Amino acid sequence: MGQYSFTKKERLLKSKDFTSAQKQGKRVASKSFTIFLKTNSLGIRRLGLAVSKKVGGAVKRNRIKRFLREFFRLNKEIFPPSTDIFISVKHGFNLSAYREVGEEFKLMDSRLKVRE
Repeated sequence: MGQYSFTKKERLLKSKDFTSAQKQGKRVASKSFTIFLKTNSLGIRRLGLAVSKKVGGAVKRNRIKRFLREFFRLNKEIFPPSTDIFISVKHGFNLSAYREVGEEFKLMDSRLKVRE
């Protein structure tokens, strides 16, 4: 797969991985997201998403998840290597453009570094 792919290996799939990232990971908060970063021993970045029903209906939640996955796929380099990234979307998040996701993550760029 190419540099801009998003394979199954790059996803957090198991409940224990989500829980581990949330409990043991570094927490970074922004206006719309809470991000948990936890170092892994796999040598790859893995992404997990959580969007509550409080954010909106199924169409809105799926749209937000698509935007976040696409942002991760195209901008993996802003996240530390060998890290599990768990993104939780905060209540009341209103997405109108893909550009907004990128701008918010770029503002948090310096805080997205994991200390070993």
